[in-house]
Amino acid sequence: MPRSVIVLSSDPDLFDNVRALLRTDPRFVDGGDTVHCDGSMAPLTNIYPVENDPAEWDDRDVATDAMPDPRTSSLLIFESRSPEWVAEVGTLLAEGLASPVWIVDSAENVWSADQIDPARVALS
Repeated sequence: MPRSVIVLSSDPDLFDNVRALLRTDPRFVDGGDTVHCDGSMAPLTNIYPVENDPAEWDDRDVATDAMPDPRTSSLLIFESRSPEWVAEVGTLLAEGLASPVWIVDSAENVWSADQIDPARVALS
């Protein structure tokens, strides 16, 4: 599986809003059911929605006081090999979307989208 993080928000239209925001940035390509970067202007990237199975969150300890309940949230997969790029895109999302966005990395660390530490975010 490609290296990735989960993008999480209480916004029921999360993917549509992310796609509309990133469509304004020439580094991103709107592929309909995915947003991606082809590697020419930014690291290879795929961002796409996934169905949320609430039971998958039962054994995870990722809740924070500020983050919405992941069992009832909208989810996207954000595939990238670059932690710096994940942090940069996280900031774009945090600054450009109306609803707060959270990132859950592969070590189940929870990050506010605008506070991702590229030296510590886990991609696997």
